[in-house]
Amino acid sequence: MYIFLTELLGLIINLDSSKNPFYNDLYSRYNFVIFIAYDLMFFGYFFYLLWHFCYLQQNKKIILIGTIIYALAFLINAMSTNIITDPQIYSYNIGSLILILAAFIFLKENIQTKFFKKNALFWISIGLLIFHIGFIPINILYSFSTMETKTMNYILPKFHLVLVFLMYGSFIYGFIQMKAKLRI
Repeated sequence: MYIFLTELLGLIINLDSSKNPFYNDLYSRYNFVIFIAYDLMFFGYFFYLLWHFCYLQQNKKIILIGTIIYALAFLINAMSTNIITDPQIYSYNIGSLILILAAFIFLKENIQTKFFKKNALFWISIGLLIFHIGFIPINILYSFSTMETKTMNYILPKFHLVLVFLMYGSFIYGFIQMKAKLRI
């Protein structure tokens, strides 16, 4: 629900700049600050979730160190760029890399369990891997994209949308599998 509301607020600000809480003529169409708050919650939630369900202390420590690295990258990126007008590409990509690592750690620990494919977190991890492995290059290309690169502006959003559908499809499949497991 939070993701939906974040996307909706970002769209509203993009369509009607008077709804921007940081409104003035200079910043009227910028909605980056909303997505920065979303990134903090998104990465923080999944770092915690994967950390919580890892049982090896060494792996928990790796995820915790990754979380600290992300927090530092976020602070450095936010202090070195304008959070109202600029996307936080560096901290997002660092967060994505750490999330990929955390998902691999979780999968490695749990791949040998009997019902791992019926575990919702298994499918959530798969969805996160699909999205973030695919989105890091897209995010980097977006950062170099200009209105003059029409081909890139036409193609990248389609790949982005496919990745979103694959990620949420994996989440939904995991919840369906979990429900089937509960019936057993």
